[in-house]
Amino acid sequence: MLDIDHFKTVNDTYGHAVGDQVLVELSGLLRSSLRSADSLTRWGGEEFIILCPGTTLPTAIVLAERLRGIVDGATFTTVGDVKISLGVAECQSGEDWQQWFTRADAALYKAKANGRNQVQFAPETFAGDPESPSADLIQLSWRQAYASGDKSIDREHQGLFSIANALLCAILSGNPSDDIKRIIHVLVGELTAHFKNEETVIAAAGFPGLEEHQDLHRLILKKADQLLQEFAADTAEIGAIFQFLAHDVVARHMLVADYEFFPYLVRPPQSQSPDRFSKLSETVQ
Repeated sequence: MLDIDHFKTVNDTYGHAVGDQVLVELSGLLRSSLRSADSLTRWGGEEFIILCPGTTLPTAIVLAERLRGIVDGATFTTVGDVKISLGVAECQSGEDWQQWFTRADAALYKAKANGRNQVQFAPETFAGDPESPSADLIQLSWRQAYASGDKSIDREHQGLFSIANALLCAILSGNPSDDIKRIIHVLVGELTAHFKNEETVIAAAGFPGLEEHQDLHRLILKKADQLLQEFAADTAEIGAIFQFLAHDVVARHMLVADYEFFPYLVRPPQSQSPDRFSKLSETVQ
């Protein structure tokens, strides 16, 4: 389930005719980005439903993040930028469509409440154990205070948050190892592409710590490759993967090391200076 962020502002500022054009453009963009088996339906107002048959929750999260990134990077006629929030839910055995959609709507509400322009998912009890904690307890949440001011870097950071959540969800839900390997490969590929782009941006901005930052990128990719090999050999521990995602990639890199080059970029206006360290506890929910 997805919703256009601040769509009322579009209608109020440009008029309903332009708002309708945004809906048409968004529909076309989404349809061209979906798989052949997927279907897109307007649910009402600025909300849409995407049905993805035969798709696991982690894969759907990755797909949702890809759609969010495509829309985030697009330019719409008249209004320019358009953002969307998405809530993802997998239909459970014995669940009717109303219960299923209610969970998706709750995930969408969470995406809105957490700052919009992001993907959230409705957790399920994993591994078939009703005593198991919900995967929702360890979702990594993007906060606007983490924004660097560079659109491409921020878009990629948000994407990494969503893919990391998809990986955690797949592991804790007991998904087949092939599914998990596929998501790990996606994560490593996205990390590699992101680091390359980030290095280009901060080099152009004149960041003096570029070489040290490149060294950190290489260390993270080396550790990611090591975890991938350990998982393939069935020796990787869930704790090690979570440590890598939450600590090495998010807390240590995105919220500490990356913050060093933020002053060299154009930061978005803030009502007050964001205290990234006070937000660390909010990152992992």
